[in-house]
Amino acid sequence: MTTSKDNSSDVRGDGSQIPEPERRVERLLGLLIVGLMLLNFPLLSIFSVNAFFCGIPVLYFYLFCVWFLIIGVTVFVLRIRPSVPGRSDESRDSREP
Repeated sequence: MTTSKDNSSDVRGDGSQIPEPERRVERLLGLLIVGLMLLNFPLLSIFSVNAFFCGIPVLYFYLFCVWFLIIGVTVFVLRIRPSVPGRSDESRDSREP
């Protein structure tokens, strides 16, 4: 069975490919906007109640969860490496100097 990868999201309106660094910047800007929205007043006021979750105030629990999520997604976005056709990490590491 043959599977084909759909790269329609990697193509600009003029048909050219979006370079990997530019996509990373777009993803990080999107993460910044989402992070600012999650750490802004309207959502923080929802969690600013006199309640506890596992002995931790709900607001603190929310802040640390969002903070952890932002850091995790940032690491994921920055660790994605562009794939080069016909070249694998194993073949590069197996070469002798």
